[in-house]
Amino acid sequence: MKKTVVLLTGILALSACNQMEKPQQQEVISETITKDEALDLLHTWTNAYLSGEAAPLIEVLDDSWVYSGSGDGTTSNKVATIDEFSSADYSFDEIKYQNLDVRLYGDIAVVRGSERMVILDSTKQDTTILRLRFTDVYQKKDGKVKAIATHSSPIVE
Repeated sequence: MKKTVVLLTGILALSACNQMEKPQQQEVISETITKDEALDLLHTWTNAYLSGEAAPLIEVLDDSWVYSGSGDGTTSNKVATIDEFSSADYSFDEIKYQNLDVRLYGDIAVVRGSERMVILDSTKQDTTILRLRFTDVYQKKDGKVKAIATHSSPIVE
């Protein structure tokens, strides 16, 4: 009888342990950036420029993002770039990339290449073709990929 009580007590204890609410497992978000994620960001950014929509730029550019490469050596940040883009009297008719190279470093991707942009100036009814060599730096943080730095240099033919 004593053995039966001990056995039943053990079974009840195990049963109670199994019925206790198990803590929910949190979804593990990988902070390692992939080539596809980097290229998706580049294409989202490109599509925003081509469509003339500034809203996607808010998601694409990190608050710390800085552009350098202006002819006079100045830099631009996220807010200034989006403000300029939103009120621009020009639009992008075409953006094409060549020689894209994506290098991955954990949560960082460095994207290099050259681009050809066709820009339409609505006030002058003029078209400008601009060719640039660029380097973008992207970071994946909290599961989201954002641009943190861009540099470009003109390609003079």
